[in-house]
Amino acid sequence: MDLFTQCSPDELVTVAARLRPLRAERGQVLMRQGEEAAFFVLIQSGEVEVSHSGDDGSVVWGEASAGVIVGEIALLRDKPRTATVTATAEVTGFIGDEKAFAAIVDLPGVSDRLLRTVRQRLAAFITPIPVRFKGDTTLLLRPVLPGDTERISSPTVEFSSETLYRRFMSTRAPTPSLMNYLFHVDYIDHFVWVLADGEDGPVVADVRFVRAVDNPGVAEIAFIVADDYQGRGIGSFLMDAAIIAARVGGVQRFTARMLSENNSMRAIFDRFGAEWERDEPGVVTAEFDVPPIESVRIEPELVSEIRAMTREVVRASGS
Repeated sequence: MDLFTQCSPDELVTVAARLRPLRAERGQVLMRQGEEAAFFVLIQSGEVEVSHSGDDGSVVWGEASAGVIVGEIALLRDKPRTATVTATAEVTGFIGDEKAFAAIVDLPGVSDRLLRTVRQRLAAFITPIPVRFKGDTTLLLRPVLPGDTERISSPTVEFSSETLYRRFMSTRAPTPSLMNYLFHVDYIDHFVWVLADGEDGPVVADVRFVRAVDNPGVAEIAFIVADDYQGRGIGSFLMDAAIIAARVGGVQRFTARMLSENNSMRAIFDRFGAEWERDEPGVVTAEFDVPPIESVRIEPELVSEIRAMTREVVRASGS
């Protein structure tokens, strides 16, 4: 299989021992929305349809073919399936559990190939939303995708030492491992909106929230805007976009930790009645309830687009 072209037979022995062969006829349901996730499927040949039935009766669907893994996300989260997977042609492949998937990801070259596949799968559900800001600036809003780590590191986008200091509390640029974490999201427990300057342009701003492990109703929020794009209302807009995504995902309260001198971010949080406490010298924390979507300051039509996109990417990533 193309997924394993960089692996030697010896490296595949451990993985092969954890997999079971699969053969499915056209029309056979491999996974069903709502059922317990006990396995993933690695498709060797054939095609499947991935569909999700929404509360409003709508059905969202996509396709997957040879070299794609389906069902691993729900398995890793230990949560019910969010989509139904049905063979649309005869399918051959393999079935594995959580340990088998962990072994696959550790193989040479596999992780990068999987990230590219995930990006393609998610991108099929996403049409970036154009948003106009002050200074006649139009940027594209979308959820973060694998590969955006490099796009936010574009040499054409400058994050000054002051900007990095305020966001990461360090004058040094984030390490590759930190950036990998920041852009490794599942859209359920870790959600990120980005603003890109053009369809294939660099990422110039982002906002993210990460749920607390012991309380999924609470999430820590943070955002950053490149130097040349500051002062155009981007931070306030990203806050509103985060509120919409949080509401869709069931997050009820935001927390934040920042430098006490970060007045622009503090002003945004004060708009929602943030409660402030000193954490350590020069650092403060904020807490506030996630307000209703009706409180955001963007047009109702744009609110509807953002809410719909949130739902689409959550469905697409959660099977």
